[in-house]
Amino acid sequence: AFLAPYSASKAGVISWSQSMAIYLAPYGVNVNTVCPGIIWTPMWAEGARILQSSNPDYKDLDPKAIFDNIVDRSIPLKRVQSPEDIGNAVVFLVSEEAREITGQALNVCGGMRLN
Repeated sequence: AFLAPYSASKAGVISWSQSMAIYLAPYGVNVNTVCPGIIWTPMWAEGARILQSSNPDYKDLDPKAIFDNIVDRSIPLKRVQSPEDIGNAVVFLVSEEAREITGQALNVCGGMRLN
């Protein structure tokens, strides 16, 4: 139930950044969006606790084990993302090597679907 508002807001940010890329292009400004995958945060810990109480498969697992299970099932590379992974993408996008990249959404997600 909480995915619809989250998905709508994410789509809105991507659409807005693409509009800004068009608007700012004449001024030589690149605008892109970085879409993080799964990062262990307090929000994920709380979500895992909700899953623990509502899903019998997770009843006997602690929140971090639930998170690790979701990572294992959802991410083809089987690795959780880190703030450093996201930062590396941003550093690339602001570098001269990315000067021809604008209006894009870069998923830093280990191949996760529906990111």
